Amino acid sequence: MAYDGYSQLKVLVIDDFDNFRMTICRMLQELGVEDVETAVNGAQAVRFSRRRSFDMILCDYNLGSGKNGQQVLEELRVNKILKHRCLFVLISAETSRSMIMATYDYEPDAYLTKPITSNILRQRLDRLLRQRQELLPIYDALDEDALDKAINLCRTCIDSDSRYTSQCQKLLGNLYLQTGAHAEAETLYRKVLEVRALDWAQVGLAKVKQAQGEFQMADKWLREIIVNNPLCMQAYDVLAENCKKLGDDDQLQTVLHRAVEISPMSLVRQLHLAQTAVDNNDLITAANAWRRAVRLGQFSCRDNLENHLNFARTAAALFNEDVQLAQDLSRDALRVLSEIPQRFEMTSEVEAQALLVESQVLAGQGQKSKAEEILREVESTVGEEPAGLSIDTQLDQVVALKALKKDIPAKKRLDDIIERYREDEKALVKIDRLLEEPLSEHNRKQAKRLFPNHLGVHLNLVQALLGEMEEFGRDEGYMDLCLATLKKVGCRVTTGHAQYKRYLQLQDKVKNLGLKQEGTRDVE
Repeated sequence: MAYDGYSQLKVLVIDDFDNFRMTICRMLQELGVEDVETAVNGAQAVRFSRRRSFDMILCDYNLGSGKNGQQVLEELRVNKILKHRCLFVLISAETSRSMIMATYDYEPDAYLTKPITSNILRQRLDRLLRQRQELLPIYDALDEDALDKAINLCRTCIDSDSRYTSQCQKLLGNLYLQTGAHAEAETLYRKVLEVRALDWAQVGLAKVKQAQGEFQMADKWLREIIVNNPLCMQAYDVLAENCKKLGDDDQLQTVLHRAVEISPMSLVRQLHLAQTAVDNNDLITAANAWRRAVRLGQFSCRDNLENHLNFARTAAALFNEDVQLAQDLSRDALRVLSEIPQRFEMTSEVEAQALLVESQVLAGQGQKSKAEEILREVESTVGEEPAGLSIDTQLDQVVALKALKKDIPAKKRLDDIIERYREDEKALVKIDRLLEEPLSEHNRKQAKRLFPNHLGVHLNLVQALLGEMEEFGRDEGYMDLCLATLKKVGCRVTTGHAQYKRYLQLQDKVKNLGLKQEGTRDVE
């Protein structure tokens, strides 16, 4: 059945190519659309969407320089510019899985593949607009943040046995979860699953169990969903959240690592993986994830200064762990730092932070004189006792001093910072990264429970012991500790784990040093 309300629609068409843009406009006019506005790039599209409300947006994925279609949708969703009543249709000639997976994170209403004919466009729009017309009261209630009204309208739609019952059930389940009506949500999802094993209902039921504190049950169900549908990204996201609630940071990193393998263009997941790897002291994974996040962040509304600084900080810290990889990453890190003035508003503090991190990277590269010159430049600007600066900038200065082997002034600055922030729990959590024993209450509580189980920490220990023996000779006590640590890691690491490659590399180093191999896995 054809939709008969095209003449009442307000439509925005976004494409950087005049011919295709005009072709889509002509097709819409043939359908009866009278109010069509066009935008030639992502930034213009966002401005137009802020200025007026549209009933439908047709957006090409490739928009030339600047934002792509997925980033337009991302910004409209994140900043709540796009109303529920507005349909967003993404158009592209590209069909790569990674690109499609990334776009679906922000749930376009439809995805059309070029070439598009008038018949194809009419068929797809007819279906979308008929659904929109019937569910419009629900969408309007959601736009008004009238959740109770939206819930009642969803129930009415379901009770009337509408052809859009499944869509209403999905909306209603989300509303129940959003309002804390967990029992109602569970009843709804179970009723749906009695008829058909839909992914969204299975994930919704797992979210109910998670909200009720039944984390082990939620974990089991989410893993079953992923086994049956490895491309169900929502299941990975909820499973990651569940691992966090369980306090299992190793499993959290494994889940995130698998998720970004499937959907590598997801900025949010790359950022989550990067921060989790930092918390797990896995600098290799962290640095690579930060690097990908910086690349994906260009033109994204989620891009921020800290992503750039954290990538460079991690690349600099890697010189203490993997010099070859650090050398490779450090070149990108310096480029990223050099681009900060073009991408972000510069303040004196931002400039100081960027220069201090640059000094760390250069020191790792062996460019000591240049690193010292930059450090002196910062100190001449902010002073040698930068108490007025943020805790992050002050700690960057300590790390820069350490990188330049200026251990005595580094210790003095760090001691001063500790004294200054002794009552500031949030600051102490950050300071702990430079200490052997944590000062913050949070990390003291977590140390016994978390740190012994972090595979990255164990492998860091093996690497440090091997470094000592490579420099000063074989030590039986060190060898025994290496073997015991590798054995412990070997019992937990799997071939798909983010630390597996590093585990094997350290085993090879153990071989090369001629250490005893009893008790370690896959060394013989």
